[in-house]
Amino acid sequence: MDNRDRIRLASRRLRFLLLSLLFLMPVVDGLVWLNINRFPEMIYKNILPYFVVPPLPVPARCLGFVVAMIPIGVAMCGAYHLMRLFALYEQGCIFMLDNVRCFKKLSYVLIWWFVAGIAYNSLLSVALTLHNPPGQRMITLELSSSDLTALLLGGILAVIAWVMEEGRKLQEDQDFTV
Repeated sequence: MDNRDRIRLASRRLRFLLLSLLFLMPVVDGLVWLNINRFPEMIYKNILPYFVVPPLPVPARCLGFVVAMIPIGVAMCGAYHLMRLFALYEQGCIFMLDNVRCFKKLSYVLIWWFVAGIAYNSLLSVALTLHNPPGQRMITLELSSSDLTALLLGGILAVIAWVMEEGRKLQEDQDFTV
């Protein structure tokens, strides 16, 4: 088996893994929010903000699910574009225009991940304390190092896509030169 065959095989496996994750992400999120009140303290403390204490009423859990779908939706979009990239690799397309487009879209996904992370934390604090009486509701604004890492990686990936596009153009020009 040569390297191209191994790339095709690895790409096919990763594409099917990503397809599975694409469908599992919202299902798992729904199950988490449906059962959040049943989780042991050590688990729900990792999911909920520090100021939220279960049991959560059904409307708060529904809002939590909707808000959690914001970053999950961005992750699903990223999984979709990765699937497209691996499908191209599976077909043997390595340095083509479609590959560059996938990289560019993945850079946008990472930048949107940064925005979604900030929106998620703020909206989740509102959603989970909305049922509290006035004066006990919360809104938070949080910027974590993982959010900044996503923004940085998005910028790096955008530059890589740009370089790939220029390399593809040079190769195309060279192919047409006699």
